[in-house]
Amino acid sequence: MSADYLHKEYPKQFDRDAFWEQIKRTVNGKPVSDQDIRMIVDQIQSSLDLRSDERLLDLGCGNAALASYLFGHVQQYFGVDFSDYLIGVAREFFSHAGKTHYYCDDAVAFTNAFEYPEKIDKVVIYGVISYLAAADVEHLVSTLSNRYTSCKRIFIGNIPHRSKAAVFFRRRNVEQYRLDDPESAIGIWWAPEEFIRIGNMFGYDVDILTMPESFYGAEYRFDVLLKRP
Repeated sequence: MSADYLHKEYPKQFDRDAFWEQIKRTVNGKPVSDQDIRMIVDQIQSSLDLRSDERLLDLGCGNAALASYLFGHVQQYFGVDFSDYLIGVAREFFSHAGKTHYYCDDAVAFTNAFEYPEKIDKVVIYGVISYLAAADVEHLVSTLSNRYTSCKRIFIGNIPHRSKAAVFFRRRNVEQYRLDDPESAIGIWWAPEEFIRIGNMFGYDVDILTMPESFYGAEYRFDVLLKRP
C-alpha cells in the first residue's frame, strides 16, 4: 500500500463528516470512543502546557478534528497536512476566522520554508511521525530547534513502540512485517531511546510518556515531549 493511497486516497471513501474514519482513528473499523479522544486531548494539552496567548503549529493535522479540541486553549492554530482532501475537510468544518490557518504541504518542507517560525510557541505532531523516514525525523527536529527559537515544547504522539511489535503482530497472526518502512500501514516502529538521542542531540530535554492503561493504543504506543531548557 503506497503512502499516497494510505494518506491521500483512503480518506476519500468516507463521508465528509466521518472525521475519525478518514484519519484511521479507529478500532476494528469503528471510531475510537469519546473517552479515548478525551485522553489524547488531555495528554497533548497538559504536556504542552497550552496557554491562551500562544500559537500552536500542528504538523500532520489531517482533517483537524482532533486539533479542534485544542482551539479554545490557544490564540492561533496553524495546521499542516499534505492531503488536499483532508485540508479541505479541515477548512470546511474546523475554520475559525482569525484563529485557524491551514496549509497543504509536506511537514518537513513546511518547517523549512514557513515565513514566521518565530511566532510559534508550541508544536504538536500526532499520529504522523512513524510515516517519516528516520533521517527526516532528525532533520525535522533539527529545523524546529534551529528555526523555531520561540518554540518551548514539542509533543510527538502515538508512536509505535518497537519492543512491542512482535506481540502486536503475533496477536494478529501476522508472521512477516516491516519495522523500518515509513510507507507500511503502521510506519516505523521506534525505540524510545532513539527519541532521547535525537532530542538531546538538538538541545532538548526529553520525556517519554505513556497513556492510561484503558487507552485503546496504550499497550503498543508511546508519546514524546521535547522541552527547550
